[in-house]
Amino acid sequence: MVNTQLYFIFLTVLNIFVSSNAKYVRSPGNDVSLTAALKHSLELKCIYQGLNDGGGFTEWYKDGVPVSSEKPGHYAVHNSDTESKLTIKVFVKADADVKIWSVKTTKSGFEEPLACQFGPIPIRPAPQYMDTGLSYEQLDTSHESVRRVQGDRLSLRCVVEPSLTEEESLKNIKWEYSPDDHEYSKLHDGATIPSGDQLVIDTVDKTHRGYYRCSVDNVSFTVLLRVKDRLAALWPFLGIVGVVLVLVIIILIFEKRERSTRKATIIDDDENDHANDPLVRLSNKPSDGENKKRAVKV
Repeated sequence: MVNTQLYFIFLTVLNIFVSSNAKYVRSPGNDVSLTAALKHSLELKCIYQGLNDGGGFTEWYKDGVPVSSEKPGHYAVHNSDTESKLTIKVFVKADADVKIWSVKTTKSGFEEPLACQFGPIPIRPAPQYMDTGLSYEQLDTSHESVRRVQGDRLSLRCVVEPSLTEEESLKNIKWEYSPDDHEYSKLHDGATIPSGDQLVIDTVDKTHRGYYRCSVDNVSFTVLLRVKDRLAALWPFLGIVGVVLVLVIIILIFEKRERSTRKATIIDDDENDHANDPLVRLSNKPSDGENKKRAVKV
């Protein structure tokens, strides 16, 4: 009986010792100003640094509601013994309204570690789409393309949410160019920035082909500019005209050969008909008088 009591006392002390050595920390840490950009992903982590077998992570919650109950594809949770990661795949305005983000565990005394709670996540300004001023061009997704003919005018406005003042746009929005979407540098000659959020090329040329991006605090939106030759629209028409001319020439040559063949056939038929005519054969047959004269001469 005494041994049993000692055993339970030992387990209690061990549990207190283990629990006292359980430690959870969040990432990003409290010293980081946590913000999110709309339409971009964000990761929240709870890391277990205790001495026992694991953190016992179960589920992430937002204002007490499990994220697994939300629409599939918006959130993703990955648990291991040492950490639990919540990925907000596409941050939306509703996510900014959440007061508390938290993770729950099976660890006694740490069912919802305070060290891993996150407060409201403010939205930081970031590019959301490009506006060309043309209603039929929708550039809502980064790396879409816009097409212009040589000599046309191009206008790109970087739409940032939350919106910036004109002074903030000039200060914070950065425009860059790349021919291959790898290394970006300063803009081509002919591209101007009349205001911080707008890029204008008055006369588009083939040298302007490439990728243009606007960035705010390392969050960017990119558009591919494709430039067509001024005569590009005529090539289909010229191709059709060329095909028609070739067909006409072939038809004329064919008809000319057919006429020659028909003419030769008519001549042969006339000669055969002439040779087979009885009257012609009789007129060509020598008379008896002519035969006698030939015999006397001989």
